Amino acid sequence: MPLNPVISVGQTPGNPGVVTIADLSTGSNVLITQRRVYLKTSLNTYLVEEGTTTDYEEWALIDSSIDIDALDKDYGLLVTVEWLDVTNVVLYTISDTYGLKCYNEDFDYGLTEMLTANPENIGDNSFFEHKSQLRNYIDSGDKAIERASDIYSAQVAYDKATKLRIKSAYNFNINA
Repeated sequence: MPLNPVISVGQTPGNPGVVTIADLSTGSNVLITQRRVYLKTSLNTYLVEEGTTTDYEEWALIDSSIDIDALDKDYGLLVTVEWLDVTNVVLYTISDTYGLKCYNEDFDYGLTEMLTANPENIGDNSFFEHKSQLRNYIDSGDKAIERASDIYSAQVAYDKATKLRIKSAYNFNINA
């Protein structure tokens, strides 16, 4: 039976720089000798681990999943996996868009914990307004991916959330 390519893409809370890709494919093809993963941004650049000299990461066939430590913020990405033969001919490929937003999701949850510990924060320094904006930007990025596979609009929204996160001392009265 020929290969039926299927992947899952995700992140682990608390480890936002790493994207995990799992190969859930069924079937097989004896001609496959290698796999590659491309993480393409909305600016048509590729994210790879430090020290990688190609636009892709090699993914050993023996491994059912790969962790790629290449994210420095949240991204809307086009993730492509290729299965190749010994002469680098692509035999199978799968591509889809994903919102990788663990940096801002982790931060948002931290705000929830902060609010739980000190409910009065909701009235301080526009806390609730800024938290609502953060959630809105994250959700807007997600919707751009889910509804239209639009990594450009997702990136704009995720970047707005990132800006709020980076300026957290001003937006969320973190030091209170």
